[in-house]
Amino acid sequence: TGLLRDDCLHETEEVTEALRRLPQHVVDERNYRLVRAVQLSVTKTILPKEEWTKFEEDKLYLTPIVDQVKKEKQERENWEKK
Repeated sequence: TGLLRDDCLHETEEVTEALRRLPQHVVDERNYRLVRAVQLSVTKTILPKEEWTKFEEDKLYLTPIVDQVKKEKQERENWEKK
């Protein structure tokens, strides 16, 4: 399939930590999609339409974890201020 929305997140410290918390097979699938996208871009090829990610298939697999990491970071900072 094509890229998912969360595949395109800018790799911040929080995203890196969220990726570390994912199961390895999910990270491997993400890396495959990214490498494939770069390869298609380099060869100026379009992904066949039947392989495009459909809107209903697109899931936010990383955003909830990133949000949790940000929340934990904020809690740590608030705790250290006390």
